Amino acid sequence: MRRSKANARRKATPARSHGSVLILAPVLIVVAAFLVVLFLVHAAGNSAPGAHGPEPTKPQGTRTDNPPTTEKWTVAKGLPSNVTRLAFSAVDATRGYAVAFVNKQSQAVYTTSDRGVNWQQAGTITSPVGDFMSTDPLDTQDVVVLSAYAPKPGEYTFQRSLDGGHTWSAQTTTLTTTGQVSQIGWSDSTFLVGFQLDGQLQGSSAVAAFPKGQPGVHLDVNGKINGRAIKHLRLLTGHQKKIVAWGDDGSAAQNITGLATTDLGKTWASLPNTTPGAKLGPTAGSDDGNALVATSADNQQIAVSTDGGATWTAQPAFAGAQNANAAVFVTAKSKKTVVALDNGTYAVHNGKWTRISSKPAAYLSDNGSSSAARLWAYDAQGQVIWFDD
Repeated sequence: MRRSKANARRKATPARSHGSVLILAPVLIVVAAFLVVLFLVHAAGNSAPGAHGPEPTKPQGTRTDNPPTTEKWTVAKGLPSNVTRLAFSAVDATRGYAVAFVNKQSQAVYTTSDRGVNWQQAGTITSPVGDFMSTDPLDTQDVVVLSAYAPKPGEYTFQRSLDGGHTWSAQTTTLTTTGQVSQIGWSDSTFLVGFQLDGQLQGSSAVAAFPKGQPGVHLDVNGKINGRAIKHLRLLTGHQKKIVAWGDDGSAAQNITGLATTDLGKTWASLPNTTPGAKLGPTAGSDDGNALVATSADNQQIAVSTDGGATWTAQPAFAGAQNANAAVFVTAKSKKTVVALDNGTYAVHNGKWTRISSKPAAYLSDNGSSSAARLWAYDAQGQVIWFDD
């Protein structure tokens, strides 16, 4: 830069005689050389690390006030990046399933036998998006895949496999209105599906039971269970031929209803709410029905049962704003519970809810080794990833 400016000034100088040029030439050469040396020394000084203090640090990403986490995520091998749901067996935690979107007519099903480290494709099903996936708590080969919506009145269909995902058959039930799946669950090998109904039955819920190898049976009568409309189903579960449904009335207080049947909905018995202070409502459970979680209306109070709801243990309270988007996961064997919020996933450590990951959990499975549970999520590229908590 300096040399180019000197040259520009020199060209603007009026012409001199050849003699003057000859006299000034050695002087100009010496001045030019001096300027070059001065420029190089200055440049070297500016480029030398530490010559004028430390180099400015480069931006390392957006700073947040969230506490740092130490989780070490691993990519699940063999799965594509368009997995919509995961499910692991309650009776054998090494066995799991994943469903991946192919197109609106077909989905690919993957299986694992090593707790999800490695996956292989088992089969393909003709079905809309796999919004729900679940496994029979008594049979690792029994798995179901469902889409969320019943877009028109009439026949609603989902897919069920009894051979570990290799072959599939359709199971159906009839709905008198449009709606969407609000809850799924199991009572032993009987699969349970709850629907939140639209249209003239809005504010009501239908429940259908599908015993293994048998047609589906409606447990509701025109959207009412035991003559009562339950606006929001919260939990479907059961054991030893008992089917249990928990729900609320949709009010701000979320008044809780618990009902049980042992004859596929012909008769029902009311269940007492034995959660702490009777202010919480069962809202999540493991497939085998032994581990249950109950939450308050604002999701800040939580209780856990490890005996199918007979007794409950209050957990530390969540502090701060209401957690309207909370998702609760609980494992069958270790009874591990986590809560997924918009800003990450939390578990109870040292007597308080602690954020164990900045990623919201997509699923929680039993680990069975030195760690109680394996947390599942998606990375920025949509790949399925996991780490042990």
